[in-house]
This record gives sequence, C-alpha cells and structure tokens, in this order.
Amino acid sequence: MNNKIKYTVIFILLIFLGIIISCSDSSDEVSYSGSSSNSDANSNCPTKTCADFATQAQAQDAYNKNKSCYKNLDRDGNGKACESLK
Repeated sequence: MNNKIKYTVIFILLIFLGIIISCSDSSDEVSYSGSSSNSDANSNCPTKTCADFATQAQAQDAYNKNKSCYKNLDRDGNGKACESLK
C-alpha cells in the first residue's frame, strides 16, 4: 500500500509539473510569436494612444521598443509615431 501511495503522488506531481511547463511555454509563444494571430499576441500589449505621451520622442521610443504592440501609434506606416505631437 505504501508504494501505491508513493507512485500516485509522483504521478500527480508529474502531471502538475507538465501543466506548469505547458502553460509557461504557451505564454512565451504568445509574446514572441510573429504568426498571423496578431490579436492574440497583442492581447499582452499595453493599450496606449498618442494622447498617453507628452512628446513625440516619448511615443517614438515606445514604438521603437515594440513596433508590434505600438503599431497604432504609426497610423500611416511611415515609421514615425504620433507625428502630431511635438
């Protein structure tokens, strides 16, 4: 009976460990994914608009650090974020 309990506990721990690793791997995929599921990848992005920045330089810095998250800051796609800001 003692061995049966040990094997059951080990089995449960292995399943739990597998779930943790699986969840960890899937969250990494989302944040680094360049696939066609941009809506899933962008769900981890902060919601920012040009109004959230005091200057164009601040908006440009945020855009340059993560263009996929902040693509809405460059409406015309020319690489310049929040051109209306000074």
